[in-house]
Amino acid sequence: MSSLKSIGFSAILLIAILGGCRKQEGDTVLKGPYLGQTPPGTVPELFAPDVVSSPFWEHSGAVFTPDGNELFWSRAINEGREPRIVVIMHMRQENGLWTSPELAPFNFSNYTHINSISPDGKRLYLYSDEGGGWIVEKIGNDWDTPRLINLNNSDKPGRHINEVHETRNGNLYLSGPLYSMPKGRGIVRSRLADGKYQPYESLGAHVNFICDDPYPNHSPTVDPNEKFVIFVSRRPGGYTFQDLYISFRQIDDSWGPAINLGEKINTIGTGNSWPQLSPDGKYLFFTSRVKSYKENDIKDKKYSYAELVEIQDAILNGWGNIYWVSTSFIEEL
Repeated sequence: MSSLKSIGFSAILLIAILGGCRKQEGDTVLKGPYLGQTPPGTVPELFAPDVVSSPFWEHSGAVFTPDGNELFWSRAINEGREPRIVVIMHMRQENGLWTSPELAPFNFSNYTHINSISPDGKRLYLYSDEGGGWIVEKIGNDWDTPRLINLNNSDKPGRHINEVHETRNGNLYLSGPLYSMPKGRGIVRSRLADGKYQPYESLGAHVNFICDDPYPNHSPTVDPNEKFVIFVSRRPGGYTFQDLYISFRQIDDSWGPAINLGEKINTIGTGNSWPQLSPDGKYLFFTSRVKSYKENDIKDKKYSYAELVEIQDAILNGWGNIYWVSTSFIEEL
């Protein structure tokens, strides 16, 4: 990792302070599955407000280890400023209690984004602005140094593959090279056969719908048994500019029509993204942007400075937050 540029010590210190100054540390004791949060029903609910969901931009859905004892997510610290800083946050359950949010040990660039954790809990996938896709191996109770993903001959230095998810049989689903799509990127699969990853294959026209957008389909998360894939699409007919969709794998191994996850999920906010399944498959985590004020409030009402500060410091200030919802909708669909 010595060849990689790191965030400076002062920036890391600032991030650690910002990431650890919310209410959880001083006021709340968290224990039990999913940080002790009350499980949601069929309507999405904010996940762990003031601990995980914060006034900062939560940049990814919550990623739990299979044993439920570690949580990772990505947080944008200085959204709208340069250099943009996105870091992976980490919490761990120790003796039944959850630790305070802190930086994950493998942040190494200005933009380090969590993708997923393998079903056996041995590999963590992330994306960095330095090199693209990376793997971090679990060694005992700790995480090793990240190494660049090298799936097959299509992976060359600088190849940007992202949103990698592993299935129980080792196949990988990701946003990666697909030259029939705008910008040459789409949702693809790389099969594991005889210990080697095979060339990328498209999930088909239902998933990789072509529309007038540079990245019309992205951020896939796959059922560990490959029954379905949930992904983000900007195709026409959605509730906002990008919605969550599901496609079911067919008997012939093709992927069926993309089905919008519906009004309850896709109107909780705008710009839904980064879907993640919980380890037990009972919940779907995703990000959404929700404002506590109406579009014209700022220009139509004369706010006091204190009120403007309150809006900025609120969880629902229009930046991204993490929501979770029951996956009962899957059986219905």
